[in-house]
Amino acid sequence: MRSLTLAAGVALLALPLSAARSAVITVGGPLSRLCYEAALAHDDRQSAIDGCTRSLDEEALLGTDRAGTYVNRGIIKMNRGDDAEADADFNAALALQRDLADAWLNKGFIKLRRGEGREALPLLEEGLRHNPDRRALAIFARGVAYEEMGEFDSAYADLKRAHEIEPGWALPSKYLAHYKVVGR
Repeated sequence: MRSLTLAAGVALLALPLSAARSAVITVGGPLSRLCYEAALAHDDRQSAIDGCTRSLDEEALLGTDRAGTYVNRGIIKMNRGDDAEADADFNAALALQRDLADAWLNKGFIKLRRGEGREALPLLEEGLRHNPDRRALAIFARGVAYEEMGEFDSAYADLKRAHEIEPGWALPSKYLAHYKVVGR
C-alpha cells in the first residue's frame, strides 16, 4: 500500500479577500436589492453601507431578507476592513436565521484573513452543514484553514475537491500548484 505525503511548496498563502465573499440574494425591497448588488460588486463605499442600513430601517423585510441584508452589509464592511462591525452584522443575521450558510462562512473568512485557521474551521464547517450556494468556495476556505493549521493532507484534499466542483475557478488550482505529492 502506498501512502502519500503532502508538502506545501511555499509558506501559507493568504486568502484573497475578493475571492472569499458570497452575497445573499434578497428580494425584500429595492434598497435590499441594491445592498445585495453592492456586496456582490465588492463595493466598499460608505454610501453602500448607508443603503443597506436604510433597507434594514425602512423596508418591511421578512426574516430571510432581513438576515440576508445583514450579511450583505457585513460583506461591505468586511471589504472596508471593518471586521468587528462585519462580524456583528453576521451575528445579527444568525440571530434571525441560524441556518444561513453565508453568515457562518463570512465569519470564518474573517478568521482566515487574520491567520486564525483553527478558529475559522468550526465556522466554515457550520456553513458547509447548511448547504451554501457556492460549495466549492466553502470547501476551498476550509482547505485554507487546514493549511493555516499545518494539516496539509486535509488541506490538499479540500483544495482538490474545490477544484473538482468548480474546475473553471482558478484559485484552487493556484493553491494546489504549491503542493507536491510524494509517494512512500
